[in-house]
Amino acid sequence: MNFVTPLLKMPANWLALPVLGALRLAAGLPHGLRLAVGRAAGGLAFRFLGRRRAVALRNLQLCFPEWPQARTAAALRGHFNSLGQGLIELAMGAWCADAEVSDLVEVSGARHLDEALARGRGAIALSGHFVALEFTARALRYPQPGLVAVYRPGGNAAFSWLINRARLRVCSQTLPKHDVRGMVRALRKGAVLWYAGDQMTDAKSAVLVPFFGQPAMTGTSLGRLARISGAPVVPWFTRRLPDGRYRVELLPALDDFPGIAPEQDAARINALVEEHVRKAPEQYYWIHRRFKRRPPPHSDPYL
Repeated sequence: MNFVTPLLKMPANWLALPVLGALRLAAGLPHGLRLAVGRAAGGLAFRFLGRRRAVALRNLQLCFPEWPQARTAAALRGHFNSLGQGLIELAMGAWCADAEVSDLVEVSGARHLDEALARGRGAIALSGHFVALEFTARALRYPQPGLVAVYRPGGNAAFSWLINRARLRVCSQTLPKHDVRGMVRALRKGAVLWYAGDQMTDAKSAVLVPFFGQPAMTGTSLGRLARISGAPVVPWFTRRLPDGRYRVELLPALDDFPGIAPEQDAARINALVEEHVRKAPEQYYWIHRRFKRRPPPHSDPYL
């Protein structure tokens, strides 16, 4: 099993190897069956990951206060089902053939990315933390020098290896989130920079702006990066459809971005992400503590 070779030298990862093996096998199942396997895995996560379940529940309560309790409970279970499917979709991104990706993913608005690249400054593909993102990214074609992904270093080494494998099926390069110079260089060469701007990456460069009506620390790096590079920002969103297929939607490059104030830019991005979260709420990463580290007088909603 050559796909585990890079991890064999790290004993701490050995327990994760059977999981990787199972994911490798699941990626080859018929699509309906592998999504069912994902839902089952999500059900186990819902049962045993109590702390993550509590975070997701609190986020849903904050962001959808108008929902009745039964709707929130259903969304919480649906979210964990979607997370389990997302793990299978990550394996699909790592191992599925290109033809299968093309059969499952519908792309809308690809011309907007082409038009942005025609300006000659590369393009920033702005996305959010949606579960099917890694797999659906393979449905697009990117001119040289290709797609460059921004990632957050750290985490479980085996899981990080799987993410990296999936990304290198479509990306020409990956860059850590703090490598701004590397991002600018890639954009100046004409690359598409794949960037999720809906979370705080560094408290020192974050501002407090609304997300679903709640004050949330939100990064301002995207605006600075667009200003330095001159690259247009093309919103890119993805979701799993009820029939198990997928849709990628690219929108026209943002006008007048960055604007005159980082706070306005961050609020604008949050509003855009929020609009697309509402299309499929269960598919957003609610297990992330989106409203953490807010300054006084705001309290920590996760305590």
